[in-house]
Amino acid sequence: PSYREAFAIQAAYRLADDAIDLQHRQVGGRGVAEKFAELLAASHIAATKDAFQNIGKNSTNLVRGNAPAFDDLLTWGSTADRGEIQAAFDYAITRLAQLSRPVLEMPILNSGKLTFFNTSRLIDDLLRSPSGGAHEQFAAAACLEAIIEEFNLGGIAGLRVETKNLTASDASSKTAGDIQIKRLGRTEEAFEVSASNWSAKLAQSREAIKSSDLVRAHILAYYNAKEVAQAVELGEIAEDVSVIDIRQFLRLLVAVMRKPARAAALRRLYQLLDRNQPNIALVNAYVKLIKQHGLDAEPS
Repeated sequence: PSYREAFAIQAAYRLADDAIDLQHRQVGGRGVAEKFAELLAASHIAATKDAFQNIGKNSTNLVRGNAPAFDDLLTWGSTADRGEIQAAFDYAITRLAQLSRPVLEMPILNSGKLTFFNTSRLIDDLLRSPSGGAHEQFAAAACLEAIIEEFNLGGIAGLRVETKNLTASDASSKTAGDIQIKRLGRTEEAFEVSASNWSAKLAQSREAIKSSDLVRAHILAYYNAKEVAQAVELGEIAEDVSVIDIRQFLRLLVAVMRKPARAAALRRLYQLLDRNQPNIALVNAYVKLIKQHGLDAEPS
């Protein structure tokens, strides 16, 4: 994906200035790449966060021998006439547009209806639908983000929430958990999220505490309170691992949010379902559920 996005950007620069050499990243190119990624994501097209971070981070030279076809394209484009560049740009953008997924748009929410009861009922219904853990992980991440913003704990030096793609393992994504709360690059809290048995996440949580130098770790899952209270393994381990019912956890977060924060959480949940997992049906079912609960703003 980085190469196709980078070519579209480079071709656009050339169309703006015939003197541009496509073989070199232009001044401001990384900022353009970030904005382009936002545009693609808003159009439901999978994209990198910054194409040049992958292929042009440490040098402006983009012809590096790593992708011969890309190198040849940029070399050709540096001397091609304007009509040819326009045709190549149109082709690249058209093929990108064809990657857009048929995802329903997030409805405008009626914030006035987002009481604790209505919001928590929506999330409860969502969790009842099988999703391979997507609903649980992304609902928790979205609500944690909203809480941080609700209490002004974010910002440049503040807390931020990171959650990995649903199909990525902690090891491959180099994370301490399915969800992390970080400050200035350091992981402050780590959450493992499970749509099944909590005990399957215990070993991962213990390892995360050691490998990421954490004070504690958390498991969000479904469980019987009596079962957890009697769990011998929790009483025998030295690490501080909490096991929390995902439903109760989310209800608590929703309870301490004001209505605008609840709206922000629901919008963020839509974005995470759209961008961090491949099943379009989950996104569309979420949109339909919002409308079934009557939480969307009626058209004027």
